[in-house]
Amino acid sequence: MDAETGAILLASDKALTLAHGLTFAEYCQSQADGGRLLRMRYTETRLLSDLQAGMVDYADALVVAALVTDDDPDTIAVLPVIARLLAASCRVQLRIFTDADVRPLTSLLPDIDLTAALEEWDLPQFLIFDEDWELQAQWGPRPEQAERNLLEWLSRYPEYETLADDESVTAQERYSALTMELIHEMRVWYNSSLAAACQREFYAVLTTLLAPDEASEGES
Repeated sequence: MDAETGAILLASDKALTLAHGLTFAEYCQSQADGGRLLRMRYTETRLLSDLQAGMVDYADALVVAALVTDDDPDTIAVLPVIARLLAASCRVQLRIFTDADVRPLTSLLPDIDLTAALEEWDLPQFLIFDEDWELQAQWGPRPEQAERNLLEWLSRYPEYETLADDESVTAQERYSALTMELIHEMRVWYNSSLAAACQREFYAVLTTLLAPDEASEGES
């Protein structure tokens, strides 16, 4: 097999990866209650007008592969915001993969040990590929402005992270209750100011991928 044929087959493998990824609507449908919380967060998210215009005019073709954990508070808070932003563009696609099965992503990330990466990455992570399937940027799990809110909440419930690894019935019931409380609080945070911060931070990553003149036009 010559180099050109090999490159074509590799590109084909990577393109087929999209078939394994879900659109936001498909991902919601795959979740309990039809992804009610995800859909609610999507509906609640209001696009900033300048970013909406920038996404409509975004010049490059990109694929954003979101690697998420089902039912995780950050997934429920952040994924709908990014999905809402990217929906404004006809050239940027979003496909969602879960940490329950990362095999489809191996063709996109041949140089990364995904098993080891999952030990290090906090999810969700958004992997941004260009039209040649080269990884251009990675963002996640949440906007920087959200870190203070989360740290303050964890200081009130220091047992939260250890409860996740405790398999006793009592611990798991407490963990589930705290998770729902965190999801509720995150909804308040994002509806007040963090949705805007999330949009701006992610959009800033996208603009760094544009040529300088295109980036200037997108920010004007």
